[in-house]
Amino acid sequence: MKKGLLILALFAVVISASAQRDPGSWSLIPRLGVSIANMTDNDLVIGVDGSSISSKYKAGMVGGVDVEYQVIDKASVILGAYYSMQGCRYADCEYTSDGKTSYGYKNNRTNLQYINVPLLLNCYVAQGLAVKAGVQLGFLLDAKSKVESTPITKNKDGSQSYGDMEKMSTSFTDNCHSVDFSIPVGVSYEYMNVILDARYNFGLSKIYKVDGLSSKNRNFTVSVGYRL
Repeated sequence: MKKGLLILALFAVVISASAQRDPGSWSLIPRLGVSIANMTDNDLVIGVDGSSISSKYKAGMVGGVDVEYQVIDKASVILGAYYSMQGCRYADCEYTSDGKTSYGYKNNRTNLQYINVPLLLNCYVAQGLAVKAGVQLGFLLDAKSKVESTPITKNKDGSQSYGDMEKMSTSFTDNCHSVDFSIPVGVSYEYMNVILDARYNFGLSKIYKVDGLSSKNRNFTVSVGYRL
């Protein structure tokens, strides 16, 4: 019985010691996770009457590394670099060009790829639990829209005829700003060097260079990291 209690006590000491870092210490934290992204003010017009549908959140991948510097017992500074898949998606829809022929669209995606570099202040509010906020620069790698389209013809008897499905991909990187500025806020929990991290990024910069388009990034990430 005494041996069991002694082992548990030693185990608790080891865990507690591993979770405490001295001021002035450095950590390297590789991360991998999921990005759930959308774009503001990015409705898709689907009719000659001006009718439209709103963009929706789409899932992608996020992965990279954080470098953390422990300033004091309860606070640290984090500088990171991540590959992040962002953009948005749209529900399947039908676009009517005239009274006879329309087009059906599915798997409509706007795919943006960034290297994001966040600088965060990390504050520990409880053992292993931290809140964070800061600034982030995103460097655009690629911007493409992808969709599958088929013509739909309305026959005299009221039935519809469908044409061949065509996959289309369009690059519009040159029409986007190369740098994106955002404000990340988040929370993380660490246990035995494994860190579960959740962040939300509020985009402040316009994505497009085109006049009249004011879309901005919105991006939620959940990742798992390991402190080295």
